[in-house]
Amino acid sequence: MAANPVYYGKEYARKVLSECPTITEEKFIEGFDLTNTQINAIVGIANEVARLAISDGIDAIKKAGLFRQRTKQLCNETVRRQEEYERAHNSNFGERLSLWLDYLDGTEEVFRRHIFIVYNAVKMVLDKHHQSNAELKARLECGLICAQLAVAQFDALMRDMKQKFNVDYAPVFAKGRYTNPLYVWRQVCDIYVKTDDPNETIDLNHDANLRTAVDVLSRKLSDGAMLNKICDKAIVQNMEIARKYVSEEDLNNLGIG
Repeated sequence: MAANPVYYGKEYARKVLSECPTITEEKFIEGFDLTNTQINAIVGIANEVARLAISDGIDAIKKAGLFRQRTKQLCNETVRRQEEYERAHNSNFGERLSLWLDYLDGTEEVFRRHIFIVYNAVKMVLDKHHQSNAELKARLECGLICAQLAVAQFDALMRDMKQKFNVDYAPVFAKGRYTNPLYVWRQVCDIYVKTDDPNETIDLNHDANLRTAVDVLSRKLSDGAMLNKICDKAIVQNMEIARKYVSEEDLNNLGIG
């Protein structure tokens, strides 16, 4: 499902090749292609999970009657930056866009449960500390956690690729990092995610249930077997397009030839 190299900066490639005489252009392209594929298969999914969790948070704000003035501006800006990322990413796929969108639909089906588990773990901590508006705060914090995981997935991938190819591909794929939506959503959380007593501090990192929930979600985001299963379903739903890009041998190996 690798996308077209819309982020491939030729000037950056020349810079790398001039500064690293031991790397060939073929090796640079090999690393780029692998990174590009992983951006779609892993980072794109983590970004989608963040979008879903933040969307839940915005719905909670509206439900609480707080979608006005500064909050409304920040929520709309978060959505705008998310859509900006999506336009850049989706433009890669061309006629394969329907395949990618079905892949995202499969992601939502699988990961909705894990998002709820993280939300519920946060809410349990807040309830334990007798915090008001625990549902709202937990929804916002869950969105923040998922956005942070998306950024972490990107950074982990870039470290892995740098180790394999001795090239920093982060500048080439910077638009795929969930930096901008996270930056704005953090400002939304700063408004509402506060303890009732200014002198009280609740460290969510100390809660074992929440740590486990986040760890499970993090591992699921890079679970090859799970992602392949979602991908297989998307291929079956788009066989005409898939046959143009996936060999019959590979389709047969997937059991969908």
